[in-house]
Amino acid sequence: MSRSDFAQSRRPGGIAAVGVVGSLLLVVVAGLVLWGPSAPEYTAADGVLRDYTSAPSVAWELGDESLPDYAGNGPVTVADHRGTDWLLAYPSGLGRAFLLVDVRNGHQLWDAPVRAGLGDCAISAERRVGCAVKLGDQPDGFYLIDADGTPRTAGPLDDTVQVTAVGADFLRINQFGRQASLRTADGTTRWSRSFAAAATARTDGGLLVVGTADGRGFVLDPATGDDQIACEQCEVMVYPQGVLTVHSAPDHRAVEVFARTGRRVADAPVRTADSMTVVGGDSVLPVLAGTGAGQIMEDAGHYEVIDPATGEGIWQIADPELSKSNTRPCGTLVAFALKDRSRRFYSLEDGTPLGRLAPPSIDAPDENLDLLRCIGSSDRTAVFASRSSVTAYNAGSGTLAWRRDINGTATAVDGYVVLTQGTSLSVLRPH
Repeated sequence: MSRSDFAQSRRPGGIAAVGVVGSLLLVVVAGLVLWGPSAPEYTAADGVLRDYTSAPSVAWELGDESLPDYAGNGPVTVADHRGTDWLLAYPSGLGRAFLLVDVRNGHQLWDAPVRAGLGDCAISAERRVGCAVKLGDQPDGFYLIDADGTPRTAGPLDDTVQVTAVGADFLRINQFGRQASLRTADGTTRWSRSFAAAATARTDGGLLVVGTADGRGFVLDPATGDDQIACEQCEVMVYPQGVLTVHSAPDHRAVEVFARTGRRVADAPVRTADSMTVVGGDSVLPVLAGTGAGQIMEDAGHYEVIDPATGEGIWQIADPELSKSNTRPCGTLVAFALKDRSRRFYSLEDGTPLGRLAPPSIDAPDENLDLLRCIGSSDRTAVFASRSSVTAYNAGSGTLAWRRDINGTATAVDGYVVLTQGTSLSVLRPH
């Protein structure tokens, strides 16, 4: 079937969308691609995995039999990472212990863990570990950890219970979550500020992002602590080219797009897409869909892939047989669901149609993308997971690439697939 067999229509902004005659196949005509050879280098933060195009083996595993002072009554997690250094956290004593390991082989880099108690640890851009120790195995305080794991006092605790590395500095948040201060490694305060509700912080794509318990979102200037973005009842989503705020208030459902240059974010949005939301899933580009009463009245799905730098559409898709739900953006790929429960993969960057999946079998729930969440993509392999399996599909052919049974959770850390099962943490070896 050629492209001439399909009815075409023009959408605002010069983006072509194609409806399907006979509803046999979804086809997209891409609009103007808004970047050329200078396309950004996508990273693990955008849902891009290392090479998991074929079934991986376990590279290494640590758990209650190998982690010192592990109480075994909670999961092992990756608290932070920088290069080949991974900082593991696990229950110990009154709170948590932290241990630095080499991601390449799981080798423990410290002679003993740091028991931070009710405190927290993070790795700076200089690969220095800073820990707030509260009721741990050292007097309460803030410590810098030597290469062999020896804590060195770097200042008072000042009620710190959350630590986030921001470049070479550490953002410290107190136990009530309302007071935050950015301090140098030796404890000098660069700035401090308060929030109306308990806050949690993360660094994302080089930006300092804060969310609060009352639904507010912020992007802070790391030099001053001032707001670059502040929004209510919203989620902040960071991409290499821009920042999106997704507003979910009943009277304000919209997506705002802010351009960014490095760590600077524009003061005003370049686009506001009313009655739209971003489809969930780590991906290199945002996929927008309608929301609210208007979407409920639609007969079929309609999706738009946009440039986070400008808010302009790159391509969009609409078809009478396209489902309004269960779309799965995943790394550089997206899997759209049809009303007959089959699926079609596309390249997110240019809308190239790829393979098609048959409707899922009722006897194989672990191969039903409706029930799975994206871990990320590796080339044209999309990796999904449930609590009982990790399942990978060859998006080019629409076939099962590999599957692995698990009993726990699968996540992506710096492009590696990490399994947390009971009292163990394991890393799957990329090819």
